[in-house]
Amino acid sequence: MANQARRFEVLYRREPTFLPDPTLTVGRLRETHKPLCLVIATDLDDVFRKMQGEFWSPRGEMRPVIERLGLHHTSMSVGDVVYDPGLDRYFEVDVVGFREIGRDAPERTT
Repeated sequence: MANQARRFEVLYRREPTFLPDPTLTVGRLRETHKPLCLVIATDLDDVFRKMQGEFWSPRGEMRPVIERLGLHHTSMSVGDVVYDPGLDRYFEVDVVGFREIGRDAPERTT
């Protein structure tokens, strides 16, 4: 049985290092990341695939949006974050796969 598509929120690192940040917590996300978009996907790997430049911006059409938001990269990379509202959990793109980000602040209130 195939996974059902659902909505995920994508947050890109404001100053990308393209490395995982072991000190990153949900409470620090507003400082380090900027919300970029919502993606309909089946799981985190599907979000990653859909956020590669050749998929969502094949002719560079999203570059002006990225720049207007003060971001620096089009393709999702290590250090970017995906929020799964169904699980109410945040995941950082790691060198291989994803790692859950711990909470150090009050729960998300949106």
